[in-house]
Amino acid sequence: MKFAPMAVLFLAVALAALPSPGRAQEMDRIAAVVNDDIISLRDLEGRIKLALAVSNLPDTVENRRRLLPQVMRKLIDEHLQMQEARRVKLQVGAEDINRAIATIEKQNRMPPGGLLAQLARAGVDPSAVRDQVRADIAWLRVIGRLLQPTVRVGEEEITDRLETLRQQIGRPEYLLAEIELPFDTPAQEQEARHLGERLLDQLKSGAPFQALARQFSQSGSASNGGMLGWISEINLDEDWREPVAALQKGQVSPLIRTGSGYTILTLVNQRIAGVSGEPDAMSLYRLVFPTPTGKPPPQEQLIAKARDMTAAAKDCDAMEDIGGELNSPKSQRIDNVRPQALPPEVARAVDGLAIGKASAPVPGPDGISVYMVCSGGGNAGLPSRGQIRQQIEEERTELLARRHIRDLRRAAFVDFRL
Repeated sequence: MKFAPMAVLFLAVALAALPSPGRAQEMDRIAAVVNDDIISLRDLEGRIKLALAVSNLPDTVENRRRLLPQVMRKLIDEHLQMQEARRVKLQVGAEDINRAIATIEKQNRMPPGGLLAQLARAGVDPSAVRDQVRADIAWLRVIGRLLQPTVRVGEEEITDRLETLRQQIGRPEYLLAEIELPFDTPAQEQEARHLGERLLDQLKSGAPFQALARQFSQSGSASNGGMLGWISEINLDEDWREPVAALQKGQVSPLIRTGSGYTILTLVNQRIAGVSGEPDAMSLYRLVFPTPTGKPPPQEQLIAKARDMTAAAKDCDAMEDIGGELNSPKSQRIDNVRPQALPPEVARAVDGLAIGKASAPVPGPDGISVYMVCSGGGNAGLPSRGQIRQQIEEERTELLARRHIRDLRRAAFVDFRL
């Protein structure tokens, strides 16, 4: 996607300075058509205000000009994601959006309602926030419905990965978060580099990394604030190894040029890999989707509902909120339990499950259960085979998700009206 320089400048000025009623009339203009969906100047204005507020940039014509291409690209992707969700008959309700916003508020230690209130004071329309969250949830559900079931990991692959990790005992492991700014053309490369430089400036000024990742990163980790989980030194991308090795806990990397774009990393934590004994006791949350009375739908339909409703849950509080919405009295937190004490089907569901990630649905006599590890369960040594399987599955799913959105872009009809 490329805008002519004069078109970008005109739009930046129009969005920033048109007086009423001329401005109101201008806002109703069509900025772009994505297949059968329309992006209006009003939509674009709302997202630019959101991007300015999140990145703590002054509202100037120059800043709007620099943000415009990335904001438009993200809006186009979101329309494609929502169209794909509708194609496979996935819906995102108001309660799903409310839960996701509540999770963001908890992660940032904000009071309930604090996020939208803070952005409203900066002039951001709450609908711009809700639309973005809706698209994030929809895309996670598309990935869960279409892509994750196609991923297969063989036992030999797990053994090879474990052997590689065994050779790394005593070496560092990193808990990282990312902001990924990909590009396909030289013009997009310049846009991505300029945006990355601006984001680095804002991070140095104290802007929260996770908030910027949600707004600007184009990786699958964006909806989770860019969090990547623990990565061993040997599994780091070659372009990342030297910058990551130079980081201290809490520091942010320079802008890293990779084969597909630019990346900014932050080191959340660091540890040394080593062998340990029994896994620690853990705290779990069990979310039960009761079987409807009367003539229940097919089990496959109930499992799909459970998977869709929990795909965006990032902690046990979010799972508890879903349990309250379902009015599910059998949903509960299970504290201080060791893996070997769990029933076999539950142990299999949580084996290697990362903290804050929903398990696959587990059918049972009282309904469909989904589990989440709230805390504990850690193993300071080598990961279990289940954890390795999950890691490889997530890597492949992320690769498939990138290819899928790229294919949707290539097949889309996008008509710019600027």
